[in-house]
Amino acid sequence: MKKFLKKFQLKWWSWEIDTVKLLPFIIFVLAFLPILPYEKKDGQLISVMGIEAKENNFYLRLSDFSLITNLEIESNISNTEQIKYKPDSGSVMALISSYIDKNGDIGEYAKYLETTNYSENLKQCLILRNMLMSDLVFNSELQRLYYLYIPSPVPAIWFFRIIIVHMLEVIGKPYFPIEMLQKGSKKCGEFKHLWPSEKYLDLTFE
Repeated sequence: MKKFLKKFQLKWWSWEIDTVKLLPFIIFVLAFLPILPYEKKDGQLISVMGIEAKENNFYLRLSDFSLITNLEIESNISNTEQIKYKPDSGSVMALISSYIDKNGDIGEYAKYLETTNYSENLKQCLILRNMLMSDLVFNSELQRLYYLYIPSPVPAIWFFRIIIVHMLEVIGKPYFPIEMLQKGSKKCGEFKHLWPSEKYLDLTFE
C-alpha cells in the first residue's frame, strides 16, 4: 500500500509532497470537520448517524467545561453556599444544569411529613423510600440528557464529549451507597410495603 501511494507524488511550485506523509494530516483534519451524516428538523439537530441527538452546536462551548468545574465546587461546599452556574441557553448542557438545580431536594417533603401524625420511624422510612425513587428518576433523566449531548457530526468532538460526560458521571457521586441501603432495610423492615427487604440487595432472595 505504501509503495502504491508513493507513486502519486505531486509537485506544487517545486514542493514535492509525499502522499504517504500527507495522509495522516488529512485524516486529522477530517476528524475536526462535520463529515458524519446528520439530520435536522426545523433548524434543530435531531440525529447523527441515526442516533438521537439534541446539541445543535457541532463543536464545544467553554460552558461545557465550566459545568464540570461548577459541580466540583458544589461537591466541596455546603448547600447554603452553592455557586450557581448558568451555561449558554439553548444547549443541552443548559438543560442538564437546569435539571440538576431543580431536582434532588427532599427538604419540602420532609417539612410536609412533620405536619402528619406518623411515627418518627415511619417518617424516616418514607423519606428514604422517596429519596431512592427520586434518585432513580433523576439519574435516568440525567443519562438521557447526556446521551442527547454526546453525538456530533464532528468525529473528534463526539470523542471529546464522551470524555466530558465520563467526568460528569465521576463527579456526580451516587446518593445511595450500599451501606445506606443496608441500614434502611434493617430499620424499615417492619414496613414491608414501603421498603424492600435485605434479600433484594444481593438478589439472592434467600
